[in-house]
Amino acid sequence: MRIKDCVVKRSLDGIWLHHTASAYRVKMNPEALDVLESMAARRGAAEMAEKEKFIYEKLAAKGIAGEDTGLEEDRQIVIKDKSRLDIVDLEFSGRCNLRCAHCFASLSQKDMTREILEKVFTGIDALEPVSLTINGGEPLLNPLLPEALRLARARRLRVTLMSNATLATEKTADLLKDNAVAKIQVSLDFFEETHDALRGRGTFKRAVNGIKLLVSRKVPVTIAALVQESTAGRVEEFKDFCLGELGASGIRFSSVSPIGSAKDSPELGLSAAKTKELYNKGLIAAPGDGDGVIARFAGGRNFYCKAGVNQCFISADGQVYACHYFQNLGESMGSLADRSLETIYRDYQDSRAVPVDLDWNKLKKCKACAHFAMCMGGCRARAKILTSKWYDPDPFSCGIYGVE
Repeated sequence: MRIKDCVVKRSLDGIWLHHTASAYRVKMNPEALDVLESMAARRGAAEMAEKEKFIYEKLAAKGIAGEDTGLEEDRQIVIKDKSRLDIVDLEFSGRCNLRCAHCFASLSQKDMTREILEKVFTGIDALEPVSLTINGGEPLLNPLLPEALRLARARRLRVTLMSNATLATEKTADLLKDNAVAKIQVSLDFFEETHDALRGRGTFKRAVNGIKLLVSRKVPVTIAALVQESTAGRVEEFKDFCLGELGASGIRFSSVSPIGSAKDSPELGLSAAKTKELYNKGLIAAPGDGDGVIARFAGGRNFYCKAGVNQCFISADGQVYACHYFQNLGESMGSLADRSLETIYRDYQDSRAVPVDLDWNKLKKCKACAHFAMCMGGCRARAKILTSKWYDPDPFSCGIYGVE
């Protein structure tokens, strides 16, 4: 039977089946994986055992499993298990066409070159992550985007592209659709007046036009929206606008991190009381809620981060970081100019760096907090940025839970 656009990844938290053309994934035990592999090898439903039929029907309902094509490669399940690395995040372009008041990125002002891109994909072949995030700046500025998507598609990577959508064209939309990009996440900070105040005059209309164009080409779009004190009362209204009028597949609300451009702009923030209220109502995501509010209220996980272990961030100039916050800290894992991505990653696992070897016993203030079981101390990199210490509480996470 044909299993379309799927890979299995042995990750830190178990075995997962990932559909690379969407956000769908499901956790499996070894027995379920054996059943999946035997089901895929069948030439028709008549050959299947009951357990195989059960899995086939579940996947067929999502358009993932289909009739046998007669091709042997369509009957094989790709298993990625060469490392614990799940996500590679690229600063594909360190340039941006906007100057947003709340941008936290420490942009290199460079585009990723073909030389760096080739080194990235050599590392991807060696480490077998399952997801690639094409980030910025604004990644649509880099003319190598078609090549990057082609390389990712050939490796069965789930691709997420982060954009402000103001530069989206029909050609862009077709490119993303043809390469089965799983998601394009577009920043839209509420309605026109608020969005333009943060990102520049006219940007709301251009972003909305870009979103509508992408949705019309059936490219999955999710919205990332910044909530401020002035917009907190319109969260439900804006959610309905995005999911209804714009046709977005999902929306994620968050409050500003006091990092980068927002560091000296407290007026962009959200009060602790309002943050806690929206969080309790399920209308704003806490740090570490992964895919956001919907995941948390559907039984999502507690905060868990292994930056530098299951994820890494690569700047346009080839510096490798545990995550994008480590670029703000200026703490690199290494440079692709000197070593391969595989070597940098594997050496880092032996480095006893905090992300790899976090000593939970040193989170003394956090462990004494009633909310520790949920937030697990928040983000260590953000704690270092905001307090200058690795093991102090993350003030941003504390605000989510109403902790002074």
